[in-house]
Amino acid sequence: MRRPDSDRASSQRSTPRAGRGTQGIGERYIAGVPARIMRPRLVFLTCLFSLVCFGLLMVYSASSVEALHENDSATYFLFRQFMFTVVGVAALEFIARVAPDSWFGEGALKLALIAMMILLFAVFLFGSGSRGATRWLSIAGIQFQPSEFLKPFAIAYSAIMLDRVFSPGGNINEFLKGMGFYLGASLVLIFIQPDFGTILIILLTIMCMALFAGLDPKFIIGAILAGAVIIVIALVVEPYRMVRIQVLLNPWADEYGDGYQATLAIMAFASGGLFGRGIGNSTMKYSYLPEAHNDYILAIIGEEVGFLGTLLFFLVFAMLIYSAFRIAEQATDRRGALMASGSAVILAVQFLINALGILNVFPMTGKPLPFISYGGSSIIVSLMLAGLILRVSHESARRDEYDRRRDSFAVMDESTAGVPHARGERSSRGGFTVLNGFASESDARLRPRSAPQGRPQRPTPRNAGGGYNRIDLNSDPSTRLRTDDQGPRVRRDYHDR
Repeated sequence: MRRPDSDRASSQRSTPRAGRGTQGIGERYIAGVPARIMRPRLVFLTCLFSLVCFGLLMVYSASSVEALHENDSATYFLFRQFMFTVVGVAALEFIARVAPDSWFGEGALKLALIAMMILLFAVFLFGSGSRGATRWLSIAGIQFQPSEFLKPFAIAYSAIMLDRVFSPGGNINEFLKGMGFYLGASLVLIFIQPDFGTILIILLTIMCMALFAGLDPKFIIGAILAGAVIIVIALVVEPYRMVRIQVLLNPWADEYGDGYQATLAIMAFASGGLFGRGIGNSTMKYSYLPEAHNDYILAIIGEEVGFLGTLLFFLVFAMLIYSAFRIAEQATDRRGALMASGSAVILAVQFLINALGILNVFPMTGKPLPFISYGGSSIIVSLMLAGLILRVSHESARRDEYDRRRDSFAVMDESTAGVPHARGERSSRGGFTVLNGFASESDARLRPRSAPQGRPQRPTPRNAGGGYNRIDLNSDPSTRLRTDDQGPRVRRDYHDR
């Protein structure tokens, strides 16, 4: 709502930051939006723009040699990534500002999750894959990964369910039933593909959201222990997962076999040094490091910009996540706070899994680096998650503390103070008497009121003709005035003597 001109001057004075969701007197405004809401949004947009542009630059740098060799054009992957980014920005704008609130209701999200289950099932019938995993689906010549697109819908639906279960009268059984059918079935289909990394990212995010909603940490510890047991079983069942653990422990044991990418990534970071070789001067991208512009693009970043450039890149991404949590703090309800914080967590978890895998601290799971790695599904889904965060920020600007208080007002069906009576008619019973504000017919004409028993009646100022009687102060007005020799009256204080 636009502020009147008279209030703009007072808004220039800074005031201490109010509590969560509150608006102080004289609060600063930026472009008509409270500064407490606009500041984290501007920081988030600045970091997001920087990461997307840096991602396009690094995709071109890491893929130019391979693109020129295979497609006779050094900008082949850059042009495709730019088109994917345009689609992602359009999805971000639609989610943040265009989509109606009904699209984020429980019914609409259930339909979306059912559609995702159908797509995940269609992967086994019509999908394509590589290295023993079937994860991609092609529709009308457009190839995408349905498991990636499950993330924003899972975040939005989990926020609604967690808000309901932790509200007064919440039912944990209804929560488990809804999550198990609409989300659990999709995770099972992803596990069969197999795509264990996506399942790990989604489950870790939901656990963090439950902790933010108010879940007892003891249940989180129990869930972590149960998850550790499941991970051990999954490692034993699939031999290739045990190979990744062996590579993590000693990548140089088979440097030309299973540990080939891990060793080359370490060599890329080492050759980058403190300041790097410079943008475009990487040597590992010359057909040495496979998937240089996909999952291993962080190794090319470390080689070209060095340790300081990589550290700056990490700081920008950390500022993006921090501003997302600040946006979650300003949310008008718990659902919005959980949706923004969940989107921030899933971006941070995926970033850490990729970065720690490249640095050989965590087993490599094949998850792309958000906003940076080449791939249509990755960049579009990452921007969709950013759209969820910005939508919460826009919702916070639409409603403030006064709107929430106004919504809490209620009109009582019947009064508890008493039965209303016409003015002039007193209730015979004791207690409160409520007047309806209208005079009775008997009060239409003036009538003198009798004084109570034992008390003298006060004379009325009206005379018999209906006018007011004059009060005779004195026949001579000059006698009421003080003469010159009398002087002013002085109050005597006998304590001063």
